[in-house]
Amino acid sequence: MTDGDVDPVRETGRARQVVTVLRLAAIALLVVGFSGWVFDEGGEPTLESPFTLAFGLGVGCALASIYLGIFLANRR
Repeated sequence: MTDGDVDPVRETGRARQVVTVLRLAAIALLVVGFSGWVFDEGGEPTLESPFTLAFGLGVGCALASIYLGIFLANRR
């Protein structure tokens, strides 16, 4: 292999790690955001709350991990 070549096994391993990290971040952010809404705001979500941002980032991480998971499954 030369410097320009990329090892597909190594690249797939890194991509799987990214998907795993995104999944774990999504779970953590969704739990923090949702529990923050319930316990801090009395069950009423407000857009100014940092828990709204955490929940939105959790949804974004979940969607990104789903997309990357599908993309990696189709590469084989």
